[in-house]
Amino acid sequence: MADKAGIFNTPIDLSGEVWRWKDNILKDSSDQVLAHVRADVISVARHNLLIEHNIGAPRFRLRATSSKGSLYTMGQTSFTVNSLTAVCDHEDYKLQRVNPFRRERVISNNRGAVLRTRPRGDGSVTVTGASEGAEEVPFFDAIFLSYGCVLLDGPGLQANIRI
Repeated sequence: MADKAGIFNTPIDLSGEVWRWKDNILKDSSDQVLAHVRADVISVARHNLLIEHNIGAPRFRLRATSSKGSLYTMGQTSFTVNSLTAVCDHEDYKLQRVNPFRRERVISNNRGAVLRTRPRGDGSVTVTGASEGAEEVPFFDAIFLSYGCVLLDGPGLQANIRI
C-alpha cells in the first residue's frame, strides 16, 4: 500500500485528487491502494485503525483506535444522521449533508470545509477536497472520516439508518 502522506498523518492536500472507496478498499486517482478494511480493521501499510461501530442501533457511533494509541470518534448530533460530529486525535470535525435528501457530505474543521464525500451509483463513494484551495487534512483523519461516510451513506448500505 502506498504511503501517500509521506509520513503518516501529516496533512495532505486533496485538491485535484479523487479517492474512491469501493468494496472496502480505498484507492487514489492513480488506482493505488491507500487503505483496506477487513474484520473491522482499517489497514494502511503497517498502520491499523481498530474500528468499533453500532450500525443499526438508534444512534450512530463509530470509534477507532490507531496502532499508536490515537483515538477517533464519530456520532450523531441530532435525531437524524444529516449532521455528525467527529474528533480525530484531538481535531474536531463536522460532517454535514449538503441536502437532507442527498447522501453527499461536506466535512469541515474549525477553519472551514476540508473534504467532500459523494456516493456513486456503482457502489463506490468518492472523496475529494471540499474545494480548490481547501485546508489540508491529516491523512488518517481523511481515511477515518471518509470511511464513516461510507458506512452511513454508501449505496445499498444500512438502509435502516438513512434518515
